[in-house]
Amino acid sequence: MADRLSGLPDDVLLSILKRVDLRDAVRTAILAKRWRHLPAALPDIVLDVLSFRKKQDDDHQDGFTFTSRLSREARANLAVAHAAKAILARRSGEHAIDRLLVRFYLRAESIGIVRSIDDAIASGRARFREAAFDVRGEKRALECTGRDTLANGRRLASLVGGCPHAFAGLTRLRVESVTLRGSNDVANVLAACENLEILSLHSCDASAGSNVAALEMEHPRLVRLDVDACDFETVDLKWLPRLVQVSNNIWFPSRTLPPLVFGHVPQLRTVILSTVGTVNYRTLKLSELLVNTTGTRTLQMIFESEKIWFQPESPKHLAPLLRNLRIACLDKIHKECDLIWTMFVLEAAPLLKELRISVTEHSCGSLAAADVMRKLLYCKKNNIEWHIDSDFKHYNLLLVTVVGFEIKDKFVKLIKRLAHAAVNLEDIHLEDEVKCENCQYYPTTWYPSTDKERELTRRLINEERSSPIRINIK
Repeated sequence: MADRLSGLPDDVLLSILKRVDLRDAVRTAILAKRWRHLPAALPDIVLDVLSFRKKQDDDHQDGFTFTSRLSREARANLAVAHAAKAILARRSGEHAIDRLLVRFYLRAESIGIVRSIDDAIASGRARFREAAFDVRGEKRALECTGRDTLANGRRLASLVGGCPHAFAGLTRLRVESVTLRGSNDVANVLAACENLEILSLHSCDASAGSNVAALEMEHPRLVRLDVDACDFETVDLKWLPRLVQVSNNIWFPSRTLPPLVFGHVPQLRTVILSTVGTVNYRTLKLSELLVNTTGTRTLQMIFESEKIWFQPESPKHLAPLLRNLRIACLDKIHKECDLIWTMFVLEAAPLLKELRISVTEHSCGSLAAADVMRKLLYCKKNNIEWHIDSDFKHYNLLLVTVVGFEIKDKFVKLIKRLAHAAVNLEDIHLEDEVKCENCQYYPTTWYPSTDKERELTRRLINEERSSPIRINIK
């Protein structure tokens, strides 16, 4: 069989190698001379330390063991370094690689990984249409100490300074569990990644006494920025002329600064904000937060606790900022909260076409831990009093989706008010709360699950309308 395969033309063999893990492709090249040049000709190169680590675990379970003082993370990093060197050393540079994805741990071995890429680019052996680094700490984010993240930050700075060609070619960069020791760290990374389009920061922070409490972002090409569970007082989008989407998830509240400051972002279209409103959390005003975002088309706000962490405001204050909004998503509203207040977005966004509201009482984690967190940090549910004129009309809303819908008065009341106000509304989608993929939580709800309940729901909503709305109940 091996001889038969080796007799096939290169394009057929490459098609076979595309379908196997890169680690196995490199092994094949080592064992068979006929295949030796093929891994270097692959159009996509994915060097994933998690995949290499899993392979080592599988080998161990299958009885292939060896004695080593190195940790699993170190061995996986070394395997990625060897694979990168083996593949890129044989590149001719004649054809560009469509996609390069490299995920590695910030350990001493990581210099071998990045240097192989840097050398290949500098020598002209490799060109990439898309290149991505996923740089993470050896420990999980929640297990990292301040000393760990400081060490990670030093290693990242060393890689950026020592391998300029590798970082200059990146179009995507994800950084996890890194302490930025000063504004120069941020500026150096952004300056080195001159072709960067997507940047993700996860569980990063500023060292004590540094001057990056406000993370200032300036980059001529950045299109998307994701900030997740980072400890900065604020993220200042100072000069990002091509930025289209920004998300800030689980930020640490400041007493004086908003989670985002919008500077020069003329192309911004999507804003995603998500956090846990705790007892001492300062309620935000959207009219102050969303300054300079008049081009926004999609706004998503996610509430991870009972507290609604922003204050709905009158159209007088919000309409100038939301005048171009087309899609609004208000997600994970606690099940005990009232819902009529969500209609404020209709009053403030005259061009709105889609509104999604999702309701839940679930928070991930063990029940005991969640209960302790709720008692210590979470506030009691805060119902927002909101009055909307009975004569108010909206002429552009076409679709309303409610996830976590139940046959209860507050849901039916909301849907009827929306249907009354939105004179051109075409469809209403009512969906059950979905199972949590992280912890397998499966909700018990009053969702209309029988034909009789679905028909009753449709009648309740349409009973005062001359022309019935299509109501999709899954």
